[in-house]
Amino acid sequence: MISCVLFDFDGVIADTERSNGDYLAQALAAFGIPFTEEDRLSLIGTNGAGTLDRFLQRADPPVTREQLAQVREGLGNTYEDSPLSPQPGLREWLEELNRQGIRTGVVSSTSTKYIVTALNRMGLTGQFQVIVCGDMVRRPKPAPHSYQLAMSLLGLSPEDCLAIEDSPTGIRAAQAAGLRVVGYKGGSVEQETGSASWEVRSFQEIKALPPFLR
Repeated sequence: MISCVLFDFDGVIADTERSNGDYLAQALAAFGIPFTEEDRLSLIGTNGAGTLDRFLQRADPPVTREQLAQVREGLGNTYEDSPLSPQPGLREWLEELNRQGIRTGVVSSTSTKYIVTALNRMGLTGQFQVIVCGDMVRRPKPAPHSYQLAMSLLGLSPEDCLAIEDSPTGIRAAQAAGLRVVGYKGGSVEQETGSASWEVRSFQEIKALPPFLR
């Protein structure tokens, strides 16, 4: 039995990844820069900074990060402007975990202001004992630092915790920190999660996994 579950946000807590890609595609299109489905997948689980530079190399004439950021800001973003809802069954499972005394946290590569805004909009902020975001660590996922920080803040060790991730990048980060990982495949952008200890398509399935059996 574990004592803490650490959740990725994008694609796990909320199905945001397709919307995030759509916003970026609109911004890139303003400069005539193409954006493919492969590009969309390459962003998932990361903070996107290095990948953005690769996209901008396609621009002719050249486009700076600052120019792209200005256009993106004008378009809005998923966390503040789009409809948001928790993944099916998540809210009920969080409440059940809290009743059982199992602590919960968010470990994301996305910036703090966006994650906190999104959690507030969905009424979920109070369900988590720790929130670690990409701008809170020197090296975000796939480095293990964000998971290590979350465990440090909670005073827990890897064997106490289970991570839920939907991307290879996130799975690598959690495993590098010593955690067992559930690969969640319930989002609209499905990725390869075969390296996780278990794979599920719903939060109802997670309850039956060995870490939760008494």
